[in-house]
Amino acid sequence: MAGLLLICAVLAVLELDTTYWGQVLISRPIVVGSVIGFLSGNFFLGLQLGIFTELIYLDFMPIGGVTPPSGALSSGIAVIMAQYFGLDIYFAFFVGIIGGLAFSFVEKELRRLRTRNLPQIEHELKTNATSAGKVILQSLLLQLLAVYAFLLVCISVIGPAFGSISAKIPEHLHIAFKFSYFVVPWIGLAGLLLSFSAKPKSD
Repeated sequence: MAGLLLICAVLAVLELDTTYWGQVLISRPIVVGSVIGFLSGNFFLGLQLGIFTELIYLDFMPIGGVTPPSGALSSGIAVIMAQYFGLDIYFAFFVGIIGGLAFSFVEKELRRLRTRNLPQIEHELKTNATSAGKVILQSLLLQLLAVYAFLLVCISVIGPAFGSISAKIPEHLHIAFKFSYFVVPWIGLAGLLLSFSAKPKSD
């Protein structure tokens, strides 16, 4: 359990790279999946889930006020569900996608909270009651704790719940999810080809 908590902490740190610091692409699903897979003892599982998730999130960019699903959390949660809770890889993948989508709503609430606090922060900065560095550090810490708390919910509630019902899932659902999982790369590649082949609009 201690190892899983540490992995969640690493995942929370990697997720910060999405928009809050660095932005050196260590939050990309393929990187996160590989790192979490390596730490959990199954690098190739993490790599595969990372690649598949990457293909889904290629066109999702967190620009401006847009809060897309978290690709970092999607790939990380998928690896955790497969490695620690015994979900088949095709079920773990979709649980990860749902997890990344769910966190986007948490992210929206965090941004609303920061927006409400802006007047107070501005006043404190003008009166030298705080410093810009302290404000940035507090914001990063809030994001880190929010992601970590979200992951704790996943491993304490969602993971055991799916783990307990996975053996009772009918065979036809296994076939459907397995087929859907192996279709994902083709959907992602088709979207990538469309993006590259799109011609700029003429004035």
